[in-house]
This record gives sequence, C-alpha cells and structure tokens, in this order.
Amino acid sequence: MGLSTLCVAVFCLYLVSTSEGQNPNKEENKPTGRCSGWEETLSTQLTAPSNFISFLNTNYKILPKLSSGCVMSFNQSANATAVADLMKVLNEVYDDLNPGTRKMVYLWIEKMYSKENGPVVNKEADKEPVKPTGKSGDKPGPDQGKDKSNWITVNVLKLLGRFLLQAPISTIKDIGGNINSSLCSLYSNVTEPFDKFYDLNSAQANVLFQGLQKCNVNITDKKEIAKLGQMACFFAPFTDKLNQSTVNFLMMKLKNCSGDVKNVYQNLMKSRPTDSINADELKNLGDAAVGFSVNQLGNLSKKVIQESLDQLKKINGWSQGQKKALLEKVIDAADTQNATGLKKLGGLVSALDSKALGKLKGSDLLEAFKSQDVAQSADSMQPVQKKSIVRAILKDKSINEALKDLPPALMSELSSQTLKNATDSTLTLDFLDKPIPWNRGQALVIIKTILKNLKTPEDMKKLRDAVTGLTCSNLESMSVDNLRALAANEKMTRDQVRCAAAAYFKALNKKLADLTAVEITQIPPSFLLFLKSFDELIKMQSSTCSSVVSLLAQANPKLLPRSSARRQEILKFIKSCLKLDDTLTLNASQVYNLGLAVCYFDPKDFDNMGTDVFQGAIDKLKDCGKFEGKVKESLASKIIATYGNSSTWTPDVLNQLQSLLSLFNSTQLEKLQTNADIRVVLGNILSQVMKPEGFVAPDLDFTPKMDDVSKAFSKMVLGDQAATPSSKRRKRATAYNCSNVTPPTTDQIQTLNAGCTAFSPAQLQCMSTDTFTNTLDILASVKGFSMEQLTALTVKALEVYSQKDLVKQISSLKGIVLAFSQDQVKEYLATPDIDMLSAVGESKDWLNPEMQSKAKIIVDNFLKNKTVSNLTSSDLVGMRYFICVLSAEQIGNISNAEYSTAVSNIGKLQCPSDVLTALKNKAISTFGSPDTWSEHVAQDLGTTMAGLTGSEISKLGERVMPFLTPEAVSLIPPAVFKSLSAAQLRSLGTDNFAAVSSAQIAQLDTVKLQALNENSGATNPAYSAGHKISPAFAAITLALTLLTVNLL
Repeated sequence: MGLSTLCVAVFCLYLVSTSEGQNPNKEENKPTGRCSGWEETLSTQLTAPSNFISFLNTNYKILPKLSSGCVMSFNQSANATAVADLMKVLNEVYDDLNPGTRKMVYLWIEKMYSKENGPVVNKEADKEPVKPTGKSGDKPGPDQGKDKSNWITVNVLKLLGRFLLQAPISTIKDIGGNINSSLCSLYSNVTEPFDKFYDLNSAQANVLFQGLQKCNVNITDKKEIAKLGQMACFFAPFTDKLNQSTVNFLMMKLKNCSGDVKNVYQNLMKSRPTDSINADELKNLGDAAVGFSVNQLGNLSKKVIQESLDQLKKINGWSQGQKKALLEKVIDAADTQNATGLKKLGGLVSALDSKALGKLKGSDLLEAFKSQDVAQSADSMQPVQKKSIVRAILKDKSINEALKDLPPALMSELSSQTLKNATDSTLTLDFLDKPIPWNRGQALVIIKTILKNLKTPEDMKKLRDAVTGLTCSNLESMSVDNLRALAANEKMTRDQVRCAAAAYFKALNKKLADLTAVEITQIPPSFLLFLKSFDELIKMQSSTCSSVVSLLAQANPKLLPRSSARRQEILKFIKSCLKLDDTLTLNASQVYNLGLAVCYFDPKDFDNMGTDVFQGAIDKLKDCGKFEGKVKESLASKIIATYGNSSTWTPDVLNQLQSLLSLFNSTQLEKLQTNADIRVVLGNILSQVMKPEGFVAPDLDFTPKMDDVSKAFSKMVLGDQAATPSSKRRKRATAYNCSNVTPPTTDQIQTLNAGCTAFSPAQLQCMSTDTFTNTLDILASVKGFSMEQLTALTVKALEVYSQKDLVKQISSLKGIVLAFSQDQVKEYLATPDIDMLSAVGESKDWLNPEMQSKAKIIVDNFLKNKTVSNLTSSDLVGMRYFICVLSAEQIGNISNAEYSTAVSNIGKLQCPSDVLTALKNKAISTFGSPDTWSEHVAQDLGTTMAGLTGSEISKLGERVMPFLTPEAVSLIPPAVFKSLSAAQLRSLGTDNFAAVSSAQIAQLDTVKLQALNENSGATNPAYSAGHKISPAFAAITLALTLLTVNLL
C-alpha cells in the first residue's frame, strides 16, 4: 500500500468521522449522598437538637460549604424549630452557597412540608419558635393554612425566603392562584417580601406579577410599588400605566436592583420629550437617563448636558452610541488634554478616539484612572484605545509605575516584552491576587519573575489568572499540598492539569491500590482524569473503588476532548466498580451520586434508563456541553419519552432542560407553545449560553449549538413577521415597497439582539429612521447577517445620514460596511482613521476574494498620510484583519519595536499563508532565530507560527511546543507539519492535539504518529461503539493500522 492510498483512506475516514459532542477546570460540589465532619453533626442536630443555635453560630463561616449531597440525606422528619433555625441562617448565607446546595435545600423543604405530617413539632421546644426573620412568632408547622392545591402556606413561604426561587415556575405560579392564595397573604402581611430576591429572573417575576394581580392589588400604585423589592426591577411591562409621581418613585426603587434594569428605564423614558428638559430635571433623573434613546439624547441642548455632566458621567450602562451622542455635546467645552478634563468626562472617556487618548501624558492618564468612573470606562474600550493609552503611559512612566495604577481592563495590552522589565517587588503575590485578565504570554513572564516566591499553598492560591504561566517543569518539582492548592484554580489549562496530575501521583509515591479511603478523598478530582494508566484503578478493591467513583463524579468532563477514549475508560471503571451491567437497574440516588460521570454514558445507557431516573440526571447532563451523533438522538428520544412531545412542554420543562433544548431541530422547537411564560423562559435560556471567543478546536468545543432554539424564539417574538428562509435569500435590491412590509420595532430588536437575523432584508430596509439610529449599536454587532441583509442596512444608513454624517458614523456601522460597494468605500472611507479601521476590520470576511479589493482600497487610503514604517503598535492593533492585505514588502517595513508590542494581537488573526510567511519573517527580524524563541514568544506569536518553514519549525525547542496556540497548529501546512520530530509531537499537548487535522496526520510516519497520540491521554486509545472519535484520532488509528499492514 503506497502513501497515496494511505492518504485516501485517511481522508475517507475523516469524512465519516464527526466530533462528538467553558471553564474546562471547574469542578462541581461533591455529589455523594452523605455528610462528613461538621455536616454529620448538623444532620443529627436537625432531628435531635441540642444547643442548635450555638452550633450554627460556631459553624456560621463554614456553612456556605454545605454540600448538596449532605442536604439530600437530611431527615424528612426533622424537628420543625431546628429546621426554622437552619433556614434562617441559610437565607443569610444564600449567595455563598453552591447552586446545587440551594436547589437541594428547597427540595428538602418541599419533601417535608408536602407530606401529610410535615416536620416533627416538639411542643415543649416550640413555645417560642424562631422565624426566618429572627423574631419570635408562628412556627411554620405542617397544618397552618395548607389547602389541597398547594403545600406552600404563608408560613412555609416565610421559612423558604430566598429559596422559593429554586422552585419550579409552576409551583411559584400555584402560590398565587387566587385572592386567598399564600402569595396574597404573604404580600398583605409582610412589608417587603421580595426585598432580597436578588437572583430573581424575568420568568419568575412574570408569574409573581400574575399572582399579585389576582390579589386585588393595584401594582401601579405607589404604596404597592414600595413593597415590590427586587420585583420592581422587572416592572417594564407596566410602566405605561404610571403617572409622573409614581414614575419618580419607581426610579428610586430601581436604584436597589442587583441586575440590569436599562429596559425598565427605556420604557419609562420612551415617550418623554427631551428638547425642553433643563439641567436640574436631567440631574434629578439620575440613572434613569440611561433609558433615553440616541435620538432623545441628541435632542438635548449642549448647555443642559454640559451642566449635567457631573451626574451623567457616573451612570453605568450607556451604549457606545449613547456615549458618542453625549460626548458630541460636550467635547467642544471639555479639556481632554489633562487628568482633570478626563475626570470630568468620567465614564464617557471610552467614547474618545484612540488618537485623543494617545496624545495624553502618562502621568495624566494614571491620575485620571484613580477616578472610579474613568477606570470603569476602560472595560468598554476597544483594543486600539487600550493600546493607545498603554503606549502613552509607557512613554514617560516605567512598567513598575504603570502597574500600580493601571485598571485591570488595560493590563491585557501590556506586551510580554514590556512585562519582562517589571520587578518582583511590583509583581507581588498580593498584587496578583486580584481579578486581572492576564493572557498566557504575560503569565509566562510573570511566573518566571516570581517563581522563587512561590512556596506555600497560600502562595499558589494567590496566582489567579497568572497560574497559566506555570510550565510542566515548574509543576514537576512541587509538593503534594501545593499541587492540591493549584487544582482548585479554575484557570488551570488541560495540559497543566495533566502535568500536575503526573507530579502529584509521583510525589505520593504510592500505588493507588495501596491508598486509604481518606487518602483517596484528598486527590483532586481533575487529576484522576489524567492518570497515566487506568489499569491501576481496575485493580482496586471494591471497598475503596467507590471513593474513586465519587471523585470522578465531581471531575469536570470538559477537561477531556469529546472523542477521548479516556471517557470510555472512566465509564468502564465506574460500571465495574458499581457492578452496573445495565442502566435499567439504576435508581435516582445512584444517578445523583454519579454526578458528572453521566456525561460519559453511551446511547444504550440512556435508552435503558427509566424515565424517572433519567429526570434526575438532567441537571448534570446540562453541564456536559454539546452532544452529537447517536448520543444526541438517544437523549432527544429519552427527553420526549420523559416529558412528552414539545407541544406539551411547560415553562418548568424548559427550565429543567435549559441548554439540552439544543438536542432538538427547528421543526420540533416550532411546536412549542407561544405564550408569554414560554417566551420569557426561552429568552432567559438563550441569554445564558455564551459562545466562546476566538478559535476552539471542534473536539474541545462544548458549547451547545442553540441556532434552532434562537430561531424558535425569534418566531415567538415576531409571530407572522418572522422572515422565511427564501425572503432572506433575495437578491440584492436598492429599494423595497414598504407598504406591504411590517418593519421591526426598537423593542423587537432589543429583545432579539443577535437573533435579529430573523428579519428579512425588506424589513431591515423598511424600519423607521428612529428605530435604525436607536438600535444601531445592536444591528452593527450582529454576526450572522447575510450579505443581502447587510446591503439592506447599508441602504438604510445612506437614507438616514448625510454624506458628512455617514463618514462620522463609519465606526458605528462596523460590519455593515462589508456591504458597501467599491464606490461607496472610496467615497465614505476616503480618509479613514485607525478607529474606523478597528471598528470595521474585526471581520475575517474582508479576506474573502470578493472583499479583498475593497479592503486594499481602505488600507491604501489609510496609508496616504503615513508610511508603513511609521505605524505604531496602536495602529497595528487597530488595523485588525486589514493587516492581512498588506504586501510582504510592507510588512517587512514595519518597525520591529512597534511590532514587538503588538505581536499578541496580530497573533490572533487567521491571515492567508503568504501573509503569515511575511509576518514570520518580521518575527525573526524582531525576536531572532526560531530555535531561540521562548515559551512566551511562541504563545504571543500565535498564528504567525504557522508561517514557519519545515526547517525552521523543526528547530523549535520541545519546551515551546505546548505553547503554540491551537489556532496556529490548525494552520500549519501538512508539508511543514511532517518536519516536526517525534519528541516535538510528543510535547504538543492536549489542546494542540485536538487541533491537528487529518491532512497533517497523513504526512506522519509510524513513530511520529505514536508520539503524537501520546497527547490523547488514554491508556488504550480505541474506538468505542456509540461514540464518534475526532478526525485527528481516527486518522492516527487508521494510519498506524495501515502502516503496520504495509510493513507486514
């Protein structure tokens, strides 16, 4: 068999092999159904209390660590007073409890009070019982106020407190069924019953409002609004029924809201004319001013805004469009050349362009950032603005001086090269023990600087984001205690966990079979996933293997690639330990104790599960991530068998399924009921699933694909307005007959956000001028618009803005500019500045063949007033994908010094191969020969590493290989990839292994294939029925087999 035959075979397997479906190092609360240590005493005291309040006071600080498994084992015939005392304290520490524990506390109360007898009432002990408020009063006994329709009486509501929000939507709805309901009684007898409902969501608020309306309560009355507490934060649907006095009162209540209430303010301000508002009135509005639209702010006079600036600058939640509208009114009168002027602008500083920010003195900038408003404005700045600020500061301040006052949001724009000059007297462990988003290149430099100071577990805990800078060689020499402390850091990478695990088990110097049960429980769960061999586990005695299962149930499965054979090794071990031949015999308690290990189940395991038992697994399955192939089909079928067809699903079912809705196609999801409750719940679910930023290898992509869920939600919001696929694919048109088109409203666009792709080009072009200008921030940021939709938005922009104004709005239009014609590009981007390029150049679409000519026009126009050699690091950062249309000669002329401080931003771009080659040559002229590159240089260079030749890449040090980025690995040409040695491939790492393509693998010989495969992490890598394997792993397996056959 020749190489060509082998390549064909590998490619064929690649075609039929599909990846199976983030913080990868996050571990769950322990799932065991038993208590340990102080928890055992707590459990005992609940049934036989003795000085129970004293016990709770003594253990108050550790109560937030209460495990869900322990709560699950609480006696359902507990002493009623002890229950009330415990619930009072648990309500006080509610925010610090694990989410699983909160849920289990609610279920425990539900089981006790929904049964006929309820908790045990000790009459002698209950003469002066304790209520959740800490005052004496009626104990929530089993019979008071209970009716047949609902177990939650008024007293049980008081007992639950904040834990009511762990109840299903239907239960919350039931407590407000009529005027005699528990909700009505609670509302009548308690001053502010919802005051501490800080985790209330819109779906829950919706049903509570429905309940209150059945209590003969006028919720638009001022005295009733006073009692709403956190429910006032969801008052948007009722704002049109308020008089001005009540509006002012509601605005006062909104100041106490823990979440985003901009939509309430928008409803309150929607119809308020602004052209006659004076400065005092604007100041009195306070935070409510954020509800004004861009157009309304534009109608305010310059004088009013300037006189109100002290108040406006402190408001959080301004969109970029709103900030620009305000800044335009004050910029003429503002002195933006010193710290005092910046402080006067406060949060509006982020609307200044990078040129203005770059002109300031470093001392003025650092002084301005001492103002909280100015410091917070950095959070919403673009990279080009951040780089301009950092560059300006470092012109006249040392890195050590800058680090002391620089806001965390700007730290990411400090280059690794610059950080090398920071001393350990500045980079102290206490300094690092803050939420600073260090990138990995920076972290490598930081660790090298402070390594000698890392001695104790307490030191390790202070690393936070900087932990990613620890190399395997650093971890190999660490103590068991230090490694345990590091394991708790969620920022640890997969490769670090793997190295730490190897170091941990080596330091233990014991075989797993010889460990005691106590020693086993001390093993960080994530370390077990990366055991060198699972053969040791198989040999464990049944008396201790259950402790290992308990740990595996806590370990985050997202640490392992979706196709990793280690997943099947774990499942095999668990089944062997529990003597589980068939999931048909599983009970609910066993499923709970399996925790996240249910993520490893195969299709047959799900098929055989009882529906009641399967329902208990849902909470953990939601945390598994993405499912594909037969597992996806099996889960979807089991969900329908458990909950019925989608047309019957209630809000409770949707809340239980959450991201598991991604298992269903649009046809199934379109059958969902379209009532308000369903719509609100679906909107909440979509808002909680965040797509990862940047490149993620398919085998490590655990984000559920919610596209069909989003389509279903869009149809619910729009009804008959929802565009059909054919209407979205209409050919380009310059005008539509809008008489037969229902245009989008501002509310719809704000509700759908990224889902605005549901609008047809005709709808987008026919929207009103006000709607377009007020929602431009949203529309310009939507990623999924077709070219036809972008063209419609371009036509609308040309209609709304004059030629002069449109030039000013280029930065606001962002991705819409992709649809500009060549002539429009020449006209409106004739003299673009770097902020325009930054806003427009975020999209990789500029590299498409039909776009490149327009991209080159933009770049040429930008370079009319400066040469490439004069480009600053701020320019290089701001150019984004426009860098990829520079010629090799132009790239060669870039200043080495400026390039070195912008390199990590450029390393995130997926430029064409010839441009990567040119950038690689620039890297060599800047950092020297590739064989001298350190780990942080390789990390910062990112995709530029894919421009190396075979000779150059073969000279990279083995220690550098794990610090290539997965994105760079995916871009290395196969002919170059084969130049990597076996030692280099063996050092590549888990994340990089997942990024290797079948075409790259087809170039490797047997020895190199085996070396590469060591990164898969499994003892006996093999295909397991029911689980698809990654293209890379499939190709390796087949190639090794075929090569072996060929040799025979």
